[in-house]
Amino acid sequence: MNEAPRPESERSNLPGQQPGLGFYMPPPPSHPPQPPVAPGFGYVPQPVPAVPASAFLDMPQRVKAARIVLFLLAGFLIIAALAALAEADAAQNTFERYSEVPGLMPSVLYAAQQKAVVQTSVAQTGLAWGAVYAALALVLAARFGKGGNALRIGMIVYGAWLCVVSVFALALTADVAPTATVIGDVTELAAGILLIVLMVQREGIDWFSRVRT
Repeated sequence: MNEAPRPESERSNLPGQQPGLGFYMPPPPSHPPQPPVAPGFGYVPQPVPAVPASAFLDMPQRVKAARIVLFLLAGFLIIAALAALAEADAAQNTFERYSEVPGLMPSVLYAAQQKAVVQTSVAQTGLAWGAVYAALALVLAARFGKGGNALRIGMIVYGAWLCVVSVFALALTADVAPTATVIGDVTELAAGILLIVLMVQREGIDWFSRVRT
């Protein structure tokens, strides 16, 4: 039997079809559309803040401290060497006074003579090397503004050399050297250790490895 035709209103009420219209409308999406993201990581990269130019122009505090140590070391080495010479000269004068005393035991006179000779020799050697080390310290300190990583390595070598020389000097001549020379050796040891510590810090590495304009 032939089925009777459906009314227009019934034929239009199919799933996904709006009433009264003769074409198909897709159902709405179950989730709202997501905004586009960067491929690969799922987030949009944020802009990197610019580093001010003054950050590369100002010398870090620890680098400044190393420079001050060099200047102070240079001045102290010269002063200590001159003080050692004055102390050796005083020992020589003591020996001359002893030699004029009649009836003085030869052992006492010989000890005073040996002390004067040794102190004079140590003081003169200390003055010569002190002048060399002071000149090197001044040259290194003057290059802090323009020097590169080679200068930083040179500072570490200089500090290590000061440590080695001062330890040997204290071990060999501490009992016969003038007091000023012993103090100078101790100061060299402390300055050498301090320079090495300051030069291996991140501030020192960044400063001497910076790009120069």
